[in-house]
Amino acid sequence: MKRLLFDIPKWHLWQHREHRELPLARDSDNPRLRLEDELFERLHAGELDALPPHEVNPALATWAERFHATCEALPVFARLAAECRGDPGAAATETILGLLDLSSPDAPSPQASPGSSGDPLRRPLAAACGVASRAVDELREATEGLATVYFVPGTGTDPGAPHDGAHVRPLAALLRRDPRLLRIALLAGRFKRIAASKRRQRVKHGADEITDIEQGADLARILPAELAKLCHPRHRLDFMRSLLERQVLQYQLSGNEVLGRGPLVLLLDKSGSMDGSKDTWATALALALLEHAHAERRPFALIDFNGSVTYETTVEAGDQLPHEALFVSCGGGTSIATAFERGLEIIACHPRALRKSDIVLITDSGSDPERAPELRERARGLQVTSLGLAIEVSQEMLGPWCDEAHAVSSLSSLDENIAAPLFTA
Repeated sequence: MKRLLFDIPKWHLWQHREHRELPLARDSDNPRLRLEDELFERLHAGELDALPPHEVNPALATWAERFHATCEALPVFARLAAECRGDPGAAATETILGLLDLSSPDAPSPQASPGSSGDPLRRPLAAACGVASRAVDELREATEGLATVYFVPGTGTDPGAPHDGAHVRPLAALLRRDPRLLRIALLAGRFKRIAASKRRQRVKHGADEITDIEQGADLARILPAELAKLCHPRHRLDFMRSLLERQVLQYQLSGNEVLGRGPLVLLLDKSGSMDGSKDTWATALALALLEHAHAERRPFALIDFNGSVTYETTVEAGDQLPHEALFVSCGGGTSIATAFERGLEIIACHPRALRKSDIVLITDSGSDPERAPELRERARGLQVTSLGLAIEVSQEMLGPWCDEAHAVSSLSSLDENIAAPLFTA
C-alpha cells in the first residue's frame, strides 16, 4: 500500500495497526500516520520497497526523506531495528514517535546533513531509540511472564466484558492498557527465572545403574583405563583430544525417571485486605508455580477464596491458564478451612491422587483454626504436604494449617527462604 516514500505490504500494515489498536490504513491517512507506517516497516522488516518517483508526493518527500536518512545514520537505531526485526509487537514505533517533536511537513528543512551534529533530530531520535529499546525488553519480559495464560478471543482484560467477536487483542495492547497486568507479568517473569534456577540446582536421582559403555566427556563416568592415559606424556595428549571431541570411553548410566507427581494446588486469598500490591505479588507467584508444575508434568489447580471459594480452575500439564484467573477481584473475609477442604477434594478426585501432592496457601490473615486438625489429618492420609506464605503477618498464624510456613516481607522479589521450599522440593 502506498505511503509517503515506500510501498508497504498490507499484511504488515494490518499488524502495525492491530498492535497499536489503530484504524485500518487508508489512502486518506494524514502524513504523520503514513510516516509511522514506514517507520514500523523499517523496524519490523528492515527493507522497504521505494515507490516510483512519479508516485511520490513532492510536497512531503523532503520531510520524509530527512527523517529516514537520520534513522539510517544512527547506529543506535540500527541496533533497535535488529532487536525488533520480525516481531510486530516489539516494533517500537509508538515509543519513538511519542518522544519526538517532528516538524510540520511544510516547515523549512534544516541546513545540516541528516545524522550530523547539527541535525536537530539526531539527539532526540537517539534518546528515543534508547527508551524504545528498554520498552522492547520490558515487553518481552512481560510476555514471558504471561506465556502460560490463554487470553480468550474477543475479550479485553475485564473478564466480565462482552464478547464482541473481534480478533484477539494483541498482548502488547493489553499490557499498555492495564498497569496491574503489566506489573503481574514482570514479577511473574522474574519469579519464573528464579524457579528455573532452583530446578537446575536440584540434585537429580534415577541415573545410577551402569548398563553399558559409551563415548562422551563426563569426567565422573570415564573408565579407569582411559584415565590411566594421563600418566603417559604421549597418551595424555591423545586423552585430551578424545575429551575435546567427546570420544572418551565412559560408563552409561540409567535408571527409572521419577514420574509426574500429584496436583500442585494453590489456595490464593482474595479477601478485601489482599487488594493492591499483595494480590499482584500473589498472582505473579501463581504464574510461576504454574510453569513449575508444567516443568514437573504435574496438574495445577488454583482456588481463589475469601469467605467462600470465589474462583476455581484446574490446568493439566502443558495447558494454559484462562485469563479470567488474573482478574478475580478482592473483597470479603477469609475462610482458610473452606479453601483447604476444596483443595483436598481436588487432590482426592484426581487420577494422580495416590502420588505426592502439595498445597500452597497464600494469605495475609489468619482464620478460625477449629477445623485445622481434621483437615491436616485428611491431608496426611492423602500424602499431601502444605506450605503457607504469610504476607506481612506472622508465619505462626498459618501454623495450624501448614506443615511449613514462611513470612513474606518483600512484595517486589522472592526471598531465598521462600523460593527454596517452593521450587526445590
